[in-house]
Amino acid sequence: MYAELKAYKTTPGNAQQESISKQFDDIFTQQTSYATLNRALLRIYKNKAELLVVLERPEIPLHTNGSETDIRDYVKNLK
Repeated sequence: MYAELKAYKTTPGNAQQESISKQFDDIFTQQTSYATLNRALLRIYKNKAELLVVLERPEIPLHTNGSETDIRDYVKNLK
C-alpha cells in the first residue's frame, strides 16, 4: 500500500484514489479470530481520514522522518 501511495503522490488520479481507499477498507474491515487484532484493525480504520489525507493533499509527506531528524540534535542536547 505504501508503494501505491508513493506512486499516487507523483501522479494523482481519481482511479488510483478510489483503488487505494478500497484497498484500505478491504484490509482494515476484515474480521479475524483474534479479538485484539480486530480491535487494532477497527482503531486504525476509524483513523482512515487522517491516515489517507495524502489522497486529498498529495503534497503532504507520507512519513515524519524529516521532522524527527530536524529535532534530533535538540533532543540529544537535552539529554
